[in-house]
Amino acid sequence: MKFYKQRLPIISEYERYPVPVKQIEPFTTAEAADAYAMLKDPDIQKKHGEPDKTYPGAVCYYNLPPMAPLAEKLKQHIRPFLDFDIVETYRYARLYGMGDKLDIHVDRGACFVSVSVCFGYDYNDFLKPGQAWALGALDRKADDSETEIIFNLQPGQGMLYPGCSAPHWRDVFLGQHCGQAFFHYVPTDDAVFEEFMEDTETKKKRLAEAGGEAKKN
Repeated sequence: MKFYKQRLPIISEYERYPVPVKQIEPFTTAEAADAYAMLKDPDIQKKHGEPDKTYPGAVCYYNLPPMAPLAEKLKQHIRPFLDFDIVETYRYARLYGMGDKLDIHVDRGACFVSVSVCFGYDYNDFLKPGQAWALGALDRKADDSETEIIFNLQPGQGMLYPGCSAPHWRDVFLGQHCGQAFFHYVPTDDAVFEEFMEDTETKKKRLAEAGGEAKKN
């Protein structure tokens, strides 16, 4: 697995814990519509939304509490596609706007097993109903061969992929808005993945909150 070993050491673990690149449909259109409405809700945005350095016009949500049931349902949905048990590390949702794009990249260790889910679109003259914001990924194999796969996800559909090894990207978004969420998991192998079971950002927030409580006391 030459490609895997060129990157982070954790990449070599895909030899023991393979993750496919495939389209899935974990949620109904009704569930997706409810989730999309939640991301656009002004009260939810005020309480849980955060600015995004990468996308100045977007609203992002880190570990949005009301999304926990979706994360658990998704975990059960993807388990049959894996040969190992998994634990959630974190989830991240974002409300994109026109002009946003996703440069090609791979993700950190906490994203060993990843799913990108579409919740909904606000259409316009450039993105018609039924069209989608294409999501691309390179499915790289042990023999170093690679296949470019393009997913045109509709609400409720998602892409399962090995986040640390499959480069993925999106071209410029032409619609009005798009609601998207990313769910990340790692194998339940403490000896290898313990450091990733609590994502870096989750740990920072927990320690900051603990520090704040300590000061109060």
